[in-house]
Amino acid sequence: MEEFDILSIKSKIFLAIFLISVLVFTMAGPLYAAPSAYYRSKQAEFNKIKAQIDRIDAQLDVVVEQYNSEVVSLNKTRAEIRACAAKLKNTEKVMAQRKAILNKRVASVYRQGSFSYLEMILSTRSIDQFLYYLELINRQAQRDARLIDQYKKSIRDVQVQKAILQKKENAQRAIVNEIKAKKNKIAAELKERNKLLSKIKNEMAKYLAAERRRQARLRESLRVSYRLRSRVFVSRGSGRSGVVSLALNELGKPYVWGADGPDSFDCSGFTSYVYGQIGVSLPHSSRAQYDCGQHVSRDELQPGDLVFFARGGTISHVGIYIGGGNFIHAPRTGDVVKITSINEHGGYVGATRP
Repeated sequence: MEEFDILSIKSKIFLAIFLISVLVFTMAGPLYAAPSAYYRSKQAEFNKIKAQIDRIDAQLDVVVEQYNSEVVSLNKTRAEIRACAAKLKNTEKVMAQRKAILNKRVASVYRQGSFSYLEMILSTRSIDQFLYYLELINRQAQRDARLIDQYKKSIRDVQVQKAILQKKENAQRAIVNEIKAKKNKIAAELKERNKLLSKIKNEMAKYLAAERRRQARLRESLRVSYRLRSRVFVSRGSGRSGVVSLALNELGKPYVWGADGPDSFDCSGFTSYVYGQIGVSLPHSSRAQYDCGQHVSRDELQPGDLVFFARGGTISHVGIYIGGGNFIHAPRTGDVVKITSINEHGGYVGATRP
């Protein structure tokens, strides 16, 4: 009778374990799956827009530098125009002064005080003296005329140069405005792409936050299931049953390449962090961890064992076995610490017991 009661108690425990396991792992089903189709689509959209932003940003860099170069040229032309205007103004001023001197001299030919140059010429006593005075006046008039012609030519040259520069300025200003419009268009497109990228990032963050909350709600149930199952299925010789409980505490924390806790992990960083809490030091490398401890067959797997996966014949991933054909791990960028079926993950190559 006593033996019957003991068997009945064990049967009840097994039944309870079975029911809790079915309930918990049914509820936690999505935890074992790869990222949802929704998340994958958002990640793909994010990557696509990020690539577009990188391309547009590169275009903008080129256009901005082109714009800056044209603005420098335009400012240089405007400085040359200002210099021409100043030169023209100065030349006109000098010519006006020269004309005033000439006009004054012409007037003096007719009268200088009470005695005019004309009277001086007419009062000459010889033809030689007359011709001398006449030649003197003629030479001065020629010099004045040449100076006036030179000033006029200088004014014309400066005016022509200024007109050329103004035409050049108009052309450059049109180019600058065209490039500026192109720059503004690209900048506006970049702004819209960045807004869309931020929106997608927010949607992904909300998804991950909801995923973490869901996992947090399941965490205690998973611990209960694990504790009940470990009492029956985990051999006393394993000495690693506590590892799973510690690992479950990290459910929902984000994957970050190269991270080893406590707030984020990559795959080998996660396993080394968990084992470190029980005083077992593991290298931060899935390949190096494969050489740590006793190798065990898949049939001999116990909760707490390290399970390894490969791509292209090379070990590239590691997690912690929790029993029932499942393991807990930090999967990949954009994902979180979660539970996955070994069969579903694929690429299983072996296990060790550190």
